Amino acid sequence: MSQQSRKSITAELIAEHAHFFSCPICTRSMLFENNTTLVCTEGHSYDLAKKGYIHLLSQSVDTKYDKALFQSRQRIAESGFFTPLIEAIADLVESARLSENIAIFDAGCGEGSHLAQIQKYVTGNTIGFGADISKEGIQLAASNPSKTIWLVADLAKTPLANQKFPFILNVLSPSNYSEFDRLLTDDGQLIKVIPNSAYLQELRKIFYGDKENFDNEKTMSRFQEKFDLIKTQEVKYQVRLEQPLLNDLVKMTPLSWSANEAKRKQVSDTSAMDITVDMTILVGKRRKR
Repeated sequence: MSQQSRKSITAELIAEHAHFFSCPICTRSMLFENNTTLVCTEGHSYDLAKKGYIHLLSQSVDTKYDKALFQSRQRIAESGFFTPLIEAIADLVESARLSENIAIFDAGCGEGSHLAQIQKYVTGNTIGFGADISKEGIQLAASNPSKTIWLVADLAKTPLANQKFPFILNVLSPSNYSEFDRLLTDDGQLIKVIPNSAYLQELRKIFYGDKENFDNEKTMSRFQEKFDLIKTQEVKYQVRLEQPLLNDLVKMTPLSWSANEAKRKQVSDTSAMDITVDMTILVGKRRKR
């Protein structure tokens, strides 16, 4: 897809869904003017980028997640590595949707693979919003042909309007529960994916031996402090990865960041490996006011 056609498609989506936005500076409502610019009632404006996304940060932010990492993550996703997880999330959305027309917000979407693949499984008229603080991730996401508006944005002050989303996704990413509470509809669902102890255990064993203490109890407890937990679903399976995908997995996971070079080379010199995917899907609803 050319940059121009992606930009044109995104312009059409924003024009139809401009009421979903709120200004990241003053929180006022926004209009989409001349099919090029989001403008709030106070005059703060944000242009649609040539690559087909909206940059809603006042300034760029440096993160540990660079373009190469997101490219590796995209290749891993396209290989089918996360397909059982994607199908499980899509089934949850399908079983809980109350309308033909729904909006899904992926908070911390990275390069957008999870949301784009979920939309292929979800029926009906579904509009996606994907936001991440990393411009490199969103630029890559914008190359995807899915019906999604991609945003470079601060998830601590999400530039989206109150109570617009029946579904919020938060996949292997930090949470801002106050923002999720604000953005969800009254009957909406937060779908959060967290790793379990066996997730990428083969890499953990090589990089850290038995020294790493894995614990997701704090994450579980934090979720239940903020939202009513209505369902959990474990997703566990193995995938055989061959090179160069095995190296892509190492590049994309923070597990490798503090591993020494010799351990990373050990994986790089391995032609193939069975990798365990072990996650829990938490489904929650807003607390009753």
